[in-house]
Amino acid sequence: MDYFVVKQHAIATYLQLVVGCDRILYDAEWWGTREPPIDLVGTKGNDLAIVVDIAEKFSSYPKGMRLPTLKRKLIQRFVAAHERLRSWGFQKIQGEVWFLGAAREALELVLPSVAQILWRERQMPINIVLSAEAQQRIAQATEKVRQLGRDVGNPFAQSILLTSGMLESPPRIAEALPPQFPLELPDPYAIPTFVEAFLTSGYLVDWLGFDLEGFYELWDLARQQRSSAWSDLFALLDPLGDSYPDDRSPFGTPSLPPSTMWTVTPKFSSEQVVSILRWVINNAARAVQAWRERWRQPLVLEIGFLLPYLSRNPHFPPEVIEAEIARYGGDRDLARLHFQLPRPDKHFYRGYLRLVLQGPYDATLPVPRLSVAEVSLRSPFLPRGTMASLSVLYPPEFAGYFWLTFHAIAQAIRPKVLRLKSPQNPSQRLEP
Repeated sequence: MDYFVVKQHAIATYLQLVVGCDRILYDAEWWGTREPPIDLVGTKGNDLAIVVDIAEKFSSYPKGMRLPTLKRKLIQRFVAAHERLRSWGFQKIQGEVWFLGAAREALELVLPSVAQILWRERQMPINIVLSAEAQQRIAQATEKVRQLGRDVGNPFAQSILLTSGMLESPPRIAEALPPQFPLELPDPYAIPTFVEAFLTSGYLVDWLGFDLEGFYELWDLARQQRSSAWSDLFALLDPLGDSYPDDRSPFGTPSLPPSTMWTVTPKFSSEQVVSILRWVINNAARAVQAWRERWRQPLVLEIGFLLPYLSRNPHFPPEVIEAEIARYGGDRDLARLHFQLPRPDKHFYRGYLRLVLQGPYDATLPVPRLSVAEVSLRSPFLPRGTMASLSVLYPPEFAGYFWLTFHAIAQAIRPKVLRLKSPQNPSQRLEP
């Protein structure tokens, strides 16, 4: 590990265990500036933020830089950090510059006047932590690690615990992924409304339309079943209009597999997806029985959606996304690379809303290869012993980005979901 990174983690340990910060951001880049990243940002609750720079990092500045220029750049740097943190809602913002080892004489000369200006104009205190005090603080952090004997997901703290015999092997740093989506639904009849609110929340790429895995199977069932209810479903599932050959009845048995009827899987609008889901929920027993007779397994529908690329994300600060990706075991360097890629691999941004309808004797489905967050249903039951479950699938590499989005969506759509009654629209149920 790079010695500079060791210093970062040592300071982070001090901020967490001595100061009491509950969150640490590493290498926070204030996009739109050409400055090197802020080494650390520690936050305590929703009020206090501490911006920390390690002095030796400023060796990247030209050695012949004039003192007024250096002073101006430092002021602009801390002002940018102050404005960004204020936009996140922090009211108490302070800065620290730690001198760990040899420092540039020019930096020591200008920092006091920089601190005066920032306090006068922004009420932002800048604490200059000289080498002696910095070493004392790190000693405090080291002692705190030994006293608590608790791993805080920090390589510096872990090395102390290992050498003290409190850990047998380096632990996994990543936090466990949450098992449930942060919103509960009353029953399956609320699922269409939830899906509509989810897809139209503004946090997804919705202008392309949405994929519906299971489309071909439903379409094939609707072609073969003879009832007005199934003809309604067929109309919903035929976005291309009269896409079947003229010599074939829409309810006849196709001679070709449905997947060969189109060269490209149709895209559905959120309104179409919701209409299809509402039909399936209101006709659950009918749909599950037909599906089971044809494919010998529970009915599974997956609605594919995309998050905005990191390079185009308009919702979250890049440094927050990066920290959350690392928090859940993602690759920080991969995230940084994606911030520079205009057209990355869509695998990292594709998730699915997965609806499963099954009877009491249906076989258990295999575990999905993607990470899973269940959407809780207070009552999962539908007529004739049918049970429903809804989950969100997402790639583990960018789990932190997905969970930032999930929490934002849950907060945005919560009022609409809380207004739902149980059951939803019972008059529309078509079960006999």
